[in-house]
Amino acid sequence: MAPLLIQTDKSFEELYHLHWEKVFAVCYQGTRDLEQAEDLMHEIFQSLWERRDELRVSGPVAHYLVRAAKLKLLAHHRDTANRQQIFDRVMDRKPGSEDTTQRQVDYHLLSERVTELVADLPHPCQEVFVMSRQDGMSNKAIAASLVLSEKTVEYHLTRALRFLGKHLAEYQH
Repeated sequence: MAPLLIQTDKSFEELYHLHWEKVFAVCYQGTRDLEQAEDLMHEIFQSLWERRDELRVSGPVAHYLVRAAKLKLLAHHRDTANRQQIFDRVMDRKPGSEDTTQRQVDYHLLSERVTELVADLPHPCQEVFVMSRQDGMSNKAIAASLVLSEKTVEYHLTRALRFLGKHLAEYQH
């Protein structure tokens, strides 16, 4: 295995500029969150810089970086799931959790109903709604991702919300 030759700031910058887009794309594909993907990408390159003296890479550097991005995504998803489990355990132990059981049941039923209704939306509305409400993407990011205008994204989102509002009227207080 040959050492990865990052001897200067300039060689690291060249490596970064050659490969950041591919690493970012892998991270974004796994998170669907621009900021999170950027953070993960920067963590990968930071780790690369910190380990530059002892790091040995067999094969193309691009393959190594893509593999590093996939492993970083796995760790990110594992950590996120662990945090959620801890949060859920803490919330279950919280005093007064007995009355939250009904809320949890209601939430679960509402969530299932929303999922059914979203599945009934026309494809463009469904896709825009999921990207906006479930993936947390901005209208601008959705427009860029789907190659649509922001007005079209707003139209599909408005249409989806009206549809859901109409069919979820029984849940409104």
